[in-house]
Amino acid sequence: MNIVNFYNQIFTILFLLMAGGAIVLEFWRKKPEVPKEPVPSPDAKEPSKQALRRTDGAEKESSKQVLRRTDGAERILFIVLMLLALFLRLWRFGEVPAGMNQDGAMAAVDAKALADYATDRFGTFLPTHFKAWGYGQMSVLLSYCMVPFIKLFGLSAITARLPMLLFSMAGLAALFFLGKRLLGARGGLIVLALGATNPWHFMQSRWALDCNLFPHLFLLGLFFLLKALDGKKRYLACSMIAFALCMYSYGIAFYTVPVFLLFLSIWLLARKLLDWRSVLLSGLLYFAISWPIYLTMMINAFGWKTIRTFFCTMPYFEGSVRSRDLIFFSDHKLAQLQANLKSLTGVYLNGDGLPWNTIQGHGVLWKCFLPFVFLGIFACLRKLIREKDQKVRAGYVAVLAYYVIANLSGLITAQVNVNRINILHYSLILFAAFGICFTAERIGRMSWVIGAAYLILSVLFLRTYFTEHADSLRWYYFADYVEAVSFAGEQEGCTRYVITPYVRGEYARNSSEILTMFAFSVDAEVFQGKRLNENGLTYQEMITYADASQRVANPGEPVVYVMRKEDVLSQSWDQYALYAYGNYYVAVPEVFAK
Repeated sequence: MNIVNFYNQIFTILFLLMAGGAIVLEFWRKKPEVPKEPVPSPDAKEPSKQALRRTDGAEKESSKQVLRRTDGAERILFIVLMLLALFLRLWRFGEVPAGMNQDGAMAAVDAKALADYATDRFGTFLPTHFKAWGYGQMSVLLSYCMVPFIKLFGLSAITARLPMLLFSMAGLAALFFLGKRLLGARGGLIVLALGATNPWHFMQSRWALDCNLFPHLFLLGLFFLLKALDGKKRYLACSMIAFALCMYSYGIAFYTVPVFLLFLSIWLLARKLLDWRSVLLSGLLYFAISWPIYLTMMINAFGWKTIRTFFCTMPYFEGSVRSRDLIFFSDHKLAQLQANLKSLTGVYLNGDGLPWNTIQGHGVLWKCFLPFVFLGIFACLRKLIREKDQKVRAGYVAVLAYYVIANLSGLITAQVNVNRINILHYSLILFAAFGICFTAERIGRMSWVIGAAYLILSVLFLRTYFTEHADSLRWYYFADYVEAVSFAGEQEGCTRYVITPYVRGEYARNSSEILTMFAFSVDAEVFQGKRLNENGLTYQEMITYADASQRVANPGEPVVYVMRKEDVLSQSWDQYALYAYGNYYVAVPEVFAK
């Protein structure tokens, strides 16, 4: 049996017993009797006012010292956990995963075009949505966030992945402050610790996928909104900016963010926590930022023409198939709903089996912590019912609404995987912390078991991620292919390239091209045919996507070949230097080889 599965089974049984025990104690424990104040005897002397003042002053000073010590310890632990999370995410950053995911490479190539010419790689001026693969488009925000890093340091795996790392760390900070508001200082530290080595959070922070910005922006929006309710109204604008930017990070935001904001607006207005003026101004700010992407969706829904303004382009895309992902457009709605429910349940229990999202046995959140997630939902509802302060209640309402809407999005989206329902995962971490705090308050002596499980599973996860899983990710992130193509592009004196369109053993012309454009850092206007490269060649003259077996190699020409291992036998390479990169070879004419 896999050691992770073994520990998951053991800890699942323990945590089920602990969660069940905590509920039993909650309902069956006797309420402590309030001790009666002793009646002073008639002969007892009342303390003087001066003595009372001295006593009150000493108590106040003592409580201030305790608070300062508590705040100082909390601040130190917060910094330690954030630095630990950052260190773990920076360790071999850019190397693991090796290679580059094709969607990440595409986002980076478009970001380079934006940095150079304020267009995407096809020449569209500041698009609100990318053409991407043509049949399926891509959100733009991640690429826009890459622009300053690429402008300063050039195109690389590190500059492409840095924005996701920074947003992930901002999400962790927001997670802590939300936990602190809802559960107190100790709860904030528990939720931060859970997030620091959470498998989903850790893995998504180390590569570049456009849709993974969405959960961080949503959580930041929620944090700023609750901050505004605490009397700091300026944070309301920050909240609306974050929620509006969600619309440029993932398509699912269109049927989650507006519903969430509408529900909370009604709740907050009914409880008089916000007035109509604040709600209307917030709505105007949200719409002022998000209307171009809403109009883009309408253009594509109704088949209107592309609209270009002086600050952006709202493009029409032919042949898009993304609308089929929604259950409303399915021909078999009941069957689709059943399939969606099965996929959603699978995400809870095991992740999705996709190695770039989860590791087998670890999932999104370790399975053994699920009892605390569901206990945490119960604990949150219980706090909501018992709480009298409307501002405090608003926090519980917000996270419960967040969780419900996230799950609903999973039910209406076709067969969700981990990244398609990434809005869900922060709420699982939050509710796990609710459940742990609830349990610790009732059976605190067993809290060490939870801590031990967390440490054991974290160590096992990190060990696996940086060893055997890192090796397997090389294949999924086209590492051999990217390294071979990058090496080919470094050969001085060689001006043309014949590159195989077979990646991971399959013919994939689009993937091979976008990975080559990333590795070569191809200029967007050269790709568009608007100008020649530095050697006076067009893009088509510079790069040919074909197997070496389809060409007759001439060692006197400055042509480099990137081919599959089986293509080496197609002809003689006597006057070439051959370099092996896994299943690929690079053939460089000996007269040009380094």
